Amino acid sequence: MKYCLDCGFVGKSKWQTPGTLALEIVLWLFFVVPGVIYSLWRWRASHEECGACGKRHIVPTDSPAAQEAFRRLSPSSSPNVWYCMACGEPIFRAGNRCEKCAAPSPRTSDEPVTLGA
Repeated sequence: MKYCLDCGFVGKSKWQTPGTLALEIVLWLFFVVPGVIYSLWRWRASHEECGACGKRHIVPTDSPAAQEAFRRLSPSSSPNVWYCMACGEPIFRAGNRCEKCAAPSPRTSDEPVTLGA
């Protein structure tokens, strides 16, 4: 799962490859050298982007930047809040599983989570 630093989307990212596969095939069939150049360009220019807004400023949900944003945007200031490492969903109650995706809690004790330490 990824977190978008621009729009705040938490979810799966998508890969964007410029150009078209049809043009690549035509170039390979009729013009080998331009086909190689076009294929290399498409491969080098492909990138991962946000699934919602399409921008490139995405980070994993367990990165310090995403965890800081989750903490800052949390509607609760309770020290018992933890964030699911699988889906990024904030969990506001004591428990050992995420209610959204059933992933286990990253905590092993009842001590509060300190982010950024």
